[in-house]
Amino acid sequence: MRARRVDPVDHLVRDGESVALVGRRVVRLSPLATALLAACTGWQDAPTLAARLEDRFGAPPAGSSLAATEAALRDLRDEGLVELG
Repeated sequence: MRARRVDPVDHLVRDGESVALVGRRVVRLSPLATALLAACTGWQDAPTLAARLEDRFGAPPAGSSLAATEAALRDLRDEGLVELG
């Protein structure tokens, strides 16, 4: 899986969390989602993104970092914030 950011109408980052204006919707992003979105400059592959997130936030409590990252990318896609390829 690969992902790249889709620029929202507006994006505000404060204290590690953020909100993004996507169309007419406001989407609140956790610190992990905010970091993941920031890392999706150009096409990035999921294993690289997973390694970056694990370095910053540690391993997930259950499952693999890659599986958790791919799930988060699908959530961001569903919110209109990334494209997957």
